Formats: sequence, C-alpha cells, structure tokens
Amino acid sequence: MKVRPGAVVRGAGVALACLAPDPSKRSPIMLAGFAGGWFLNRPGLQVFTIIPDANEPWKRATVPFATSVTSWSTLMLGATTAVRRTRLPVPIAAVVLGGGLVVIDSLLADRGEAREAREAAKALEAHEAVKPAEVDASEHAPDPTPSTETTLP
Repeated sequence: MKVRPGAVVRGAGVALACLAPDPSKRSPIMLAGFAGGWFLNRPGLQVFTIIPDANEPWKRATVPFATSVTSWSTLMLGATTAVRRTRLPVPIAAVVLGGGLVVIDSLLADRGEAREAREAAKALEAHEAVKPAEVDASEHAPDPTPSTETTLP
C-alpha cells in the first residue's frame, strides 16, 4: 500500500475536525482538509462526483472538485458526529477515524491505479494485435505510386 500525501491531509483534516468541540467548527476544518488533499491527489473513493460533458476547461476542473469535496465532507461530518457520540474518548476516536480514512483512501487509490494499468495493458495489447494485420495488408496491396518508367511503342 502506497500512502499518498492527499490521503494524509484528508485524514488529518478529519482527525482535527473530530477534535473540535464545537460542531460549527468541524465543517470548515473538514472542508479545508478535503480541498487541500484534492490538490495533492484525488481521493481513492469519490463518493459523489459529477464530470460534465462540456468542453469548457473551467467546468471540467471545478465541478468534479466541488462535488467530490462536498460529498466527502458531508459523509465524514456525519461519521465524526457519530463517533463523538460513542463512549470512545474523543482523541482516540479522532486518530481512529483519521487513520482509517488514510488507509481506506490509499487502498482504494491503489486498486484504481491497478485497474487503470490493466486497462492500459489491454489497450496496448489490442493495438499491438492490430499493427501486424495492418502490415500484412499493406504488403499485399498494389503500389499506389505511379511508375516513372515509360515504354515507347
């Protein structure tokens, strides 16, 4: 498992938010953690992400960011509230929740990278299989360039 810097920032944000005694302070802390972690690398599990079909680059960059950060922050805010209501001491709950997020995020990112590598290998293999067929077809095709030799009657 490769621990990513973005996962560490997201986990630290969740742990700090869990330590915050005031519920109104938790949401901005968590939002800052997820936003900062996004720029280091995207999360392994994107709970709810919308990728628009538009050609405008600003939409293709901001909409996935906004939807993913908002959904993760909302989900983890609920988890933080639930963990704080247990009998588990708050500092231990913060470490468990933040550390668990780092591990899960990193594992999911590893699985995603492995899937992308398999898909790229399949695409390369398919491309390599098509190349010899193209070469064989070109060997048997007539030469399209006209001959410069002329014969006299």
